[in-house]
Amino acid sequence: MLKKKEETATAKEPRKAKAPRKVNAPQADKVKRERVYVQYAGKEWEPEALIAQVRAAYVADGHRPSSIRTLEVYIKPEDGKVYYVVNQKASGSIDL
Repeated sequence: MLKKKEETATAKEPRKAKAPRKVNAPQADKVKRERVYVQYAGKEWEPEALIAQVRAAYVADGHRPSSIRTLEVYIKPEDGKVYYVVNQKASGSIDL
């Protein structure tokens, strides 16, 4: 009988540790809408609108919209221009 007790004692698997309880972190207030404006000398522009105009100017030059992989936009209000570089190759400008 002693052997059976020893066998059953070693045959039992150790208890699995319980996973730590997940605690929900408090959620930050969700921003409903963000807007950015560039203001200079009494004038105001929205960068999103300028980017849309840059994309339209690039497409008007005969390029496909799907060919834009990277777009860098430089807003220079003192020159009255928005300069852009597409895919680190093509560049151009539009008027503000």
